[in-house]
Amino acid sequence: MTRTRAIIFLVLSSFFWGVSFPLVKAAVGKVSPVELFALRFAISLLLVLPLVGRDFLKPAFALLGFLNASAFLLQFVGQKYTTATEAAIITLAILPLVAFLSFTIGERLTLRKFLAALLTLTGSFVIITRLDFSSLRFSSLRGNLLIFLATFLWAVFTVISRKIQREGGESTWNILFWTGIFALPSFALGRVRLSFYAIVVALVLAVFATVLAFYLFLEAMKVIDATTSEIIISLQLVFALIPSLIFLSERLTLSMVLGCLFTLSSVFLVAGEN
Repeated sequence: MTRTRAIIFLVLSSFFWGVSFPLVKAAVGKVSPVELFALRFAISLLLVLPLVGRDFLKPAFALLGFLNASAFLLQFVGQKYTTATEAAIITLAILPLVAFLSFTIGERLTLRKFLAALLTLTGSFVIITRLDFSSLRFSSLRGNLLIFLATFLWAVFTVISRKIQREGGESTWNILFWTGIFALPSFALGRVRLSFYAIVVALVLAVFATVLAFYLFLEAMKVIDATTSEIIISLQLVFALIPSLIFLSERLTLSMVLGCLFTLSSVFLVAGEN
């Protein structure tokens, strides 16, 4: 795979993750978050089951599946105790965490990547807060700690995935398989009613925001280093604005434009790095 194609994969992955945010936000008003979470990963498991490789029992694949599923679950629980804005800001910690952990697999933090990371963090912070800090109290220690732990697990997942994908082989479907396996116990956390609406929403999330998005992300990791991948994936915040502007009649403010420009600039900066 060429670097250009890998970057396109990451942009598409961030698009699917980004536009899924408003869908989840709208769905949880009608469906239990536990039900949506459980159905999403159960369906994704069924989708990847025919694609699993013969070496799916390797401990590394199971570890990555455990990290990914645990991070999703911790994020879900944490969001019950904190605000969406505070959770999103804490999640930004994944970029410096990935940059730091990447040293363990021999990746260097170049000046270009460092500047791009600063632009990404600035742009993402502006998009999330709209430069309105009145709602930021960080009063829920339990919720915020759970969100940070989820973010840390995703950072470890990203770095280990990069190491495994760089070594070659067909590992993508195996990782998604184990993510689904470790997400199955979430059915015991709440009542799953299997309504038609819940199944349809979960199916859309499973196909586009789980199987397809993670496939594109993991395949791109065979070529793109972990820090650069996270910088490009930050575009999901930009893409998340699109449904809000079109369907929720949200106004495009100057802070949104500035945040998007910072984020896009960071992507162009690392895209040109060899």
